[in-house]
Amino acid sequence: MYKNKLYRTALLSSPIMATFELSPIFFLQAYGYPLNFWSALTTFTILTMAMWGVNIYVINIWVKSGSKNNTEWYALSYIFTLLLFALFWVVLHFSPEMGDNGNRPSIIFPIINILTLNTIILIISNATIVRSKKEQVDKELAELKIKNLEAEQQALVGQMQPHFLFNALSTLSSIISTDPDLAKRYVISLSDFLRYTISAHEHVLISLSEEFKFTQDYIELQKLRFEDSFYCSLTVPQEQISQYQIPVYALQSLVENAFKHNSFSEEKPLKVSIELKADLLIVSNNKMSKPISLDGERKGVGLKNLNKRYQLIVGKDINIKDTQTEYTVTLKLIQTTP
Repeated sequence: MYKNKLYRTALLSSPIMATFELSPIFFLQAYGYPLNFWSALTTFTILTMAMWGVNIYVINIWVKSGSKNNTEWYALSYIFTLLLFALFWVVLHFSPEMGDNGNRPSIIFPIINILTLNTIILIISNATIVRSKKEQVDKELAELKIKNLEAEQQALVGQMQPHFLFNALSTLSSIISTDPDLAKRYVISLSDFLRYTISAHEHVLISLSEEFKFTQDYIELQKLRFEDSFYCSLTVPQEQISQYQIPVYALQSLVENAFKHNSFSEEKPLKVSIELKADLLIVSNNKMSKPISLDGERKGVGLKNLNKRYQLIVGKDINIKDTQTEYTVTLKLIQTTP
């Protein structure tokens, strides 16, 4: 991972560093050597890239050795760089352009110059490696966080299933003695409904179309029980329904919540509305609150779980509007990935 960054940094920085290296040009010109600026810039750019190549090679040796001591890396870098410079100096020293001139320049300033340049390369390399390692750690932490979130979401979904099954069996027990035919139809519908939950439980997100069909099956179960005491209006454009995803059981749990916390009858029926507006799914119902029961402390468990799941997946809370006459929950849908 760090190699690509080092290669990219080497290509971008070499011309800039080469300009810094050109300072010896003026030193050489003072001794009367005819040097062209552009040819010198090209030469020193190649030298800088060679120094980068040496340092990257040294870094590879250092990484493969498993050493954690940066001193070894730095020592090797300076040794190899000095060897490269010695080769370069010999070639330059015995070049035809300089061979007949008796005033040879001192080697001290170029050595200082090249060691300074190598120090800059080391600083940049070290910063690049540290940043690369940090990005790798951040990536691993993000992956671990996602896995933890998925596990937590599965746990929250797991809490919801027993809730529904308990309510469904309670409903069945209340009608089995009074209307056996209705109870039989209810069992068949419940069987189809539970068959879906077996596969849905394995998912964190599900398409809105699947969740909508699942919720419609749930609504049919309730209609078998409550008949004219319950009405549901659906405003969900079919051309939009395939564009979004939703946490599994999210819509169904909101409809279930309306049944759990309202007291209704044929004279005062429960009215649930499901509406899709752009990327918002709005579920509302009229309020006819039940008296506080012995199980009152568990009231709102489903919504709390749903809200927690939305915090984990979407990063925000669900929107709840609670008035004296109406209860409305708005869910932000997740765009389906193309």
